Amino acid sequence: MSIKVQLTLRTTPTIPMEAESLLPENMMDKSKDEIKSMPLLAGNRMETVGDHFHVKTTENQQGGQDEENGLPTLELTGNLTRFKRLGEAMSGGTMIVNGSAGFHAGAQMSGGVLTITGNTGDYLGAMMTGGRIVVHGSAGHFTGSAYRGFTSGMSGGTILIHGDAGNLTGARMRRGTIAVRGACGDLAAFSMRAGTVLIGGVPGVRAGANMIRGTVILLTPPQEMLPTFRYNYTGSPSFWPLLLASLDRADCALPDVKPHSTFECYSADFLEGGRGEILLHRLAS
Repeated sequence: MSIKVQLTLRTTPTIPMEAESLLPENMMDKSKDEIKSMPLLAGNRMETVGDHFHVKTTENQQGGQDEENGLPTLELTGNLTRFKRLGEAMSGGTMIVNGSAGFHAGAQMSGGVLTITGNTGDYLGAMMTGGRIVVHGSAGHFTGSAYRGFTSGMSGGTILIHGDAGNLTGARMRRGTIAVRGACGDLAAFSMRAGTVLIGGVPGVRAGANMIRGTVILLTPPQEMLPTFRYNYTGSPSFWPLLLASLDRADCALPDVKPHSTFECYSADFLEGGRGEILLHRLAS
C-alpha cells in the first residue's frame, strides 16, 4: 500500500533547525505517534517532529511511491527557510516541500525526487551523486558544488531550477546536469571536471573559468568571454535535441530554443588544457 506522510508546520521557528532526519526512508513503517516522536535539533536543544508539525498519514491515492523499495511519499508544508538539510542524503522515494527550504537541501542526495515549490538556500544539492531536485523558485549560492575542503562537487543526478541561482553554481562538478531557467551568479561551473550546466537567463562573470571538462550552455549572451576560451565552430551539437527533450519531459521547458538551435561553440579553459566546451545560443535572425 502506498502511504503519504504529511507534515504541516505549526509556526515558523525563530532559530535554525537541523532537519536531516526528515526523509521518506525514515518514515517507512512508522506510526503517526512514532513520527511525532522523531528528533529534531532546534539550536542546541533536542526537540521532536510533533513539537513543530501537525502529522497526518494517509493512503496515497495518486501514487508517488518509490516502486523499487516501497518508500512513502513525504510532504512538508509551511515556511521552512529555518529548516536546514531537508532531503540531505536522501536515497529514494518522493519528498515535496510546499514552501521555501533552508541551506543544504538535497545535499549528498543519491536517489529519489525532491521538489521544492518555493526558494531554497545555499548548497542546494551539494555533492549529490544521484536523484533529481526540482526547485520552482530560486536557489542560493553553491548549487551542486563541493563543500569547502573538498575537491569534487556534484557527481550525478539532475538539478532543475525554474528561477535564478547564485554564485559558484556547479563549482568543481564531476557529473550530472544543472539547468537554471533564470539568471545565474558569478563563476558558474568554476573548475568543472565533467557534466552539464545550462543557464537560461543572464549569466554572471567568468562562467566556466578553470573548467577542465564538461559543457556549459548559455542561452543569453554573457557580459564577457574569457581570453582563454577559443572559438571552434557554429552549429547544433548532436546531444542538444536529447537534452532539450529530457528537460521538456521534466516540465522544465526552455523558451526561444528549438531542437536544432544554433550555437557558437568554444573550447575552454585553455589554462586547463581546453577540453571543456562553452555553447552560446544564437537567436534566429
